[in-house]
Amino acid sequence: MNDHIKIGDIVRLTIRRLGINGEGIGYDQKMAIFVDHALPNEIVDVEIQNVFHNRAIASIKTIIRESKERVTPFCPVFERCGGCQVQHLGYERMLVEKREILVQALDRYVYPKVDHTIIGPTIPSPASTHYRNKASLPVTRVNGKNVFGMYAKGSNYFVKIDSCPVQYERINELLQILTKLMDKHKVHALDNKKHGMVKSLVIRYSKYSSQAQVTFVVTQRDKRLEALIRELTEREKDVVSVFSIIKDDKNRHGFQSDDVWHTYGKESIIESLDHFEFQLRPESFFQLNTEQATHFYRTMRRMARLKPDEIAIDAYAGLAPVSHYVAGDAKQIYAIEIDPVACAYAKKSLLENRISNVRMIQGDFKKALSGLKKMKVDVMFFDPPRTGLGTETIDLIKRIAPQRIVYGSCNPSTLAKDINLLQEQYEMIESVPIDMFPYTSHVESVSLLHKK
Repeated sequence: MNDHIKIGDIVRLTIRRLGINGEGIGYDQKMAIFVDHALPNEIVDVEIQNVFHNRAIASIKTIIRESKERVTPFCPVFERCGGCQVQHLGYERMLVEKREILVQALDRYVYPKVDHTIIGPTIPSPASTHYRNKASLPVTRVNGKNVFGMYAKGSNYFVKIDSCPVQYERINELLQILTKLMDKHKVHALDNKKHGMVKSLVIRYSKYSSQAQVTFVVTQRDKRLEALIRELTEREKDVVSVFSIIKDDKNRHGFQSDDVWHTYGKESIIESLDHFEFQLRPESFFQLNTEQATHFYRTMRRMARLKPDEIAIDAYAGLAPVSHYVAGDAKQIYAIEIDPVACAYAKKSLLENRISNVRMIQGDFKKALSGLKKMKVDVMFFDPPRTGLGTETIDLIKRIAPQRIVYGSCNPSTLAKDINLLQEQYEMIESVPIDMFPYTSHVESVSLLHKK
């Protein structure tokens, strides 16, 4: 139990590394102290904000020795917004640190330890700013005007944003247009007294097709919103698809809802990865950095090295982008997806892209996998949510015993925990970190495991 550090203490630290959330980590008498906006190799005086039995949280008071890699953040609300965590770190160094975050996670959770030489350098994003193809931002009213922004990390404090430098510029333009139209048509955002009807705005934009999809997350239907949408679509011809989602719990800032209605235009917009086209609805999962997504899926394909007589399973398939990329290399792909809408759109994309050797299976992954357990499977592809695979899925994988596993991950910690469970039967051959979200702490990766 810690008893040498207390809230309010000033402590001098040497920052050793970045944590998984982008904070600097230093040590005082072997206790880890997490410091937002501190960088490796800096010496800082910090004030202790919170103390736990095995760690402490602190804020910078003074930078005694500044890192040579420290840069001026390019976003005026960087420190208040919290959407990006490492804009104060030069991009080339950030790529090094993201690999180190992956290395640290593997060192912490995998035993026996992984040989660091099999972990490649981080693949940089083709664009480090204006790379996000989708925005989902809360709106509120400030001084009688509708504005969009973010809630500061760990608080209900609303940070107004005029233009987000990591989103497509057209998305920023449309957000400004939408809030002005909301003012004009008296379609009010929720304020701090819970008056109003619009909770958030969601915009997806495809540079490939020059199509925009706008979704209003609202507490109720209202004819004023219909008038707004008419003017929006008459003025902005690239807005070809509009949806509304009713979410009548005013205290929650989520996106999922059962009450989704198609309000205007097409039900989907067209996006492309390499030469494959996909149709996207508001709830479709699709990588948020389109150009970098091509490197992600190309890496999965390269690692798999499928042969014309081999069979593969694409788990957690979504719109089945993995299947699209690897279908030409294999005899047969079984793509499993629980969501019926995603499954239907995946089938549509496969048909339109003239891919005939992928069979979509709609259902729970574990149940579907049980139905395929008697089949000889050569390769299994995974791109699971942040929670990873978990013990039940890994037990099924061990029973099916594919020769190779290609694991796309968006969370180094759960990846490492899963690999530790798989090590009884599998050897990790290669892992490549991928920078899907520049200037954030998020680390994507693709890893290859071979059956022992």
